[in-house]
Amino acid sequence: MAQTHDYTDRGWGHNYEITSIQNDGLNLNMSGWGLGIKKGDFIILKNGSDTTRYCFDDISYYNNPHDMWNGSLTFKPRD
Repeated sequence: MAQTHDYTDRGWGHNYEITSIQNDGLNLNMSGWGLGIKKGDFIILKNGSDTTRYCFDDISYYNNPHDMWNGSLTFKPRD
């Protein structure tokens, strides 16, 4: 079952960096920190004064540090 990870309050060990934006923001590549994210999970990101949601199409964790990840995502607006 997909989980939603709220990254609107960024901080140490719970942060991200958008590394590329494609298709006018419909697709992203990101690196970040935080355990427990799986393929198919959602992430909530701050977008100005609002928020937006993306879904992880793929995610892989680094060996060191073990909580750092790299992923590809697709925009998935909430119903």
